[in-house]
Amino acid sequence: MRTLLLTSVLPWPLRRNGGAQRTALLKRALEQHGPVDVLAVGGPMLRDEADPHFDSKCAAWGVLACVVVKPHIGKTPVYLPGPLGNLWRTVRGYESAYEPDPAAAALMARHMATGKYDLIVSRYLQPAMQCDALRHGRRVILDFDDIDHAAFAHALAAKPWGGLGGRIGSTLVQRKLDRIVTTAVGAFGAVTVTSEEDRAYLPPAAKPAVVLPNVAYSDSRAGDLPALPPADESREALFVGDLQFPPNREGLDRFCEKVWPLVRTAVPDATLSIVGRGLTDRDRARWAAVAGVNVIGFAEDLTECYRRCAMTIVPTYFGGGTKIKVLESLAFGRTLATTPHAMRGYAPLAEGTPPAVAVADTDADFAEACTHLLQHPALRNAMAARGRAVVEADFSFAKFSGIVEGLITRVMSR
Repeated sequence: MRTLLLTSVLPWPLRRNGGAQRTALLKRALEQHGPVDVLAVGGPMLRDEADPHFDSKCAAWGVLACVVVKPHIGKTPVYLPGPLGNLWRTVRGYESAYEPDPAAAALMARHMATGKYDLIVSRYLQPAMQCDALRHGRRVILDFDDIDHAAFAHALAAKPWGGLGGRIGSTLVQRKLDRIVTTAVGAFGAVTVTSEEDRAYLPPAAKPAVVLPNVAYSDSRAGDLPALPPADESREALFVGDLQFPPNREGLDRFCEKVWPLVRTAVPDATLSIVGRGLTDRDRARWAAVAGVNVIGFAEDLTECYRRCAMTIVPTYFGGGTKIKVLESLAFGRTLATTPHAMRGYAPLAEGTPPAVAVADTDADFAEACTHLLQHPALRNAMAARGRAVVEADFSFAKFSGIVEGLITRVMSR
């Protein structure tokens, strides 16, 4: 069996983001059943022109091509003055991202005309729609990570569009995305999601979708992260994430402004290390100006970063999918403090005595959770040990791969 994997996020952690990690995991699981070629289709961030090894990485990972899709909004069907024209273009901009792109669809058709692909798998909905993948048969699996209409709703709840025009525009976009998802997902041969919570967002036509949970991933090690020894003397909190990703950057802004000062008042020698790709000079200067904050940026070896810290933070308040950094931290043997939103899909981790993680509803609660974990090594070690055990049992690559195998069997038998 040969598979064509469509994705808008390339399968290596260029910026150590969860999307790239899941692409790599899915590709690895599919490769257990035969060769996998990758067709990358997405926005301007798809190609990393600054990376001198970009083309060689593409070749090594079996990437056939990278197609950068440009919006094709077009002209308004009739004359619409000022605000009305802006509203139309806003809605049309979102809608156009789910229409066949001439270059991507033509390239897809050429590859499918060879007759060598038995299965198509698409990471995210947009690449499948832009490649017009559904017209090549029902053996198309949609890995519906970051469910589009739900992710938009979460982002809107965290940051509402301002003014009357913003309220009208966001409502129209939400309705458009709802219709696009409802119409599209029922046409796929199978659909996977990352959590039960995401499955509830799908229309009846897509059910029963299969829950394919994320797996902790670091560099070339999938589901095989070393459990690090406790750091009882450490007073360091650690943030790891893609700093170009708005939910990470804006959540970190909120944490540094409203939470961290409360932690430092209670634990004067506490430090916060910020690690991640995509750091701008402006963000570095802003965060470094906060007492006790050490802005590292990109770190070659995440293992050493986790080894030094006492605990981690995941201050994420919006965004789709599940937050892989929750699992990564626990796999390394470090508990964490986080938000209810970041715990979507990970409910068992917040249960039991002790729980594996500390979940905080408010800024004050977040500060209290960090303070308590920094001051009580025995408690945080017990929480981390429980978290590591849950990750090994429920979020392993073996389990991930087994779900993919069952899905392939089901789809290919039709």
